[in-house]
Amino acid sequence: MWVTKKKEKNVKETEEEMKFVIKCDKDKHNLIHYLKELGNNYLVDVKKQRNTRSNMQNNYYWSCIVQPLSNELGYYPDEIHDLLKLKFSTQWESIELNDKVIGVQVVKSTARMDSKAFEIYADQIRMWAMTDLGIRLMLPNEFE
Repeated sequence: MWVTKKKEKNVKETEEEMKFVIKCDKDKHNLIHYLKELGNNYLVDVKKQRNTRSNMQNNYYWSCIVQPLSNELGYYPDEIHDLLKLKFSTQWESIELNDKVIGVQVVKSTARMDSKAFEIYADQIRMWAMTDLGIRLMLPNEFE
């Protein structure tokens, strides 16, 4: 088990974010022991660890999604990539600014997507390209 500590922005100086990676039962036991030692007022967030997108997924994305759309629509590949992120990889978050809470739209990095999230991202783009643009993009199993 490994643990990372990092200071979060907009968090009091004494508060820390802890990250535990559980790979075996001993890691679970160590985490439970650690949690028992903590006081109250903690938020625990548990999520399944997934692999980041593979090189094959990355090659597929740039060769079979970005480049064909670039060719068809007349934009540079990096511009298409940015447009796709704006359309399919954003989420609304609340931030506090000058004692007010406001909503902002945050563009998520595709490089940080796990393999499953990236697969969903590519599916959404393919469906949009076909239904809205009339452009059929290659499926992953058609890519060599």
